[in-house]
Amino acid sequence: MPTLSESLAELSESLAALSQMAKEAETRVADARAMTQKELDTSAAEARAAAERRHKEMTARAGKVKDDMASSWASLRDHVHEQFEKMHAEIDEKRAGHDLKVAERRAESAEAYALEATDFALDAVAEAKAASLEATADRAKADAMATSQTAG
Repeated sequence: MPTLSESLAELSESLAALSQMAKEAETRVADARAMTQKELDTSAAEARAAAERRHKEMTARAGKVKDDMASSWASLRDHVHEQFEKMHAEIDEKRAGHDLKVAERRAESAEAYALEATDFALDAVAEAKAASLEATADRAKADAMATSQTAG
């Protein structure tokens, strides 16, 4: 059973990784303004591959967890990933067209998707923050109860 200190360290590491990932995403998007089309396509493909690897890692981790709450989160992640895949398929389908109207609609659709994904991530960060603080409070209570039982 992890101690409060161990739980806080693990939560802190996860939040730091999340912060780093968000900062890298912000930097990559800002740098994209100066990229050529080929560089943009390569960067987008690399980001998509990284997102897919991350999803597979999360799915594998979730498969190891048997807690009901974790299963609910795993189901939500899977559902969101399915929705993302559908949106990607639609965007890819629209990429097949070459006229200006199709290109405009494709760009608008991709931009809307990016904004929705960002909003989802912000919601997930807020939930992670709340869950981390709740977990920390619960760990502190459990540690206090364990200490009072061993002292009493």
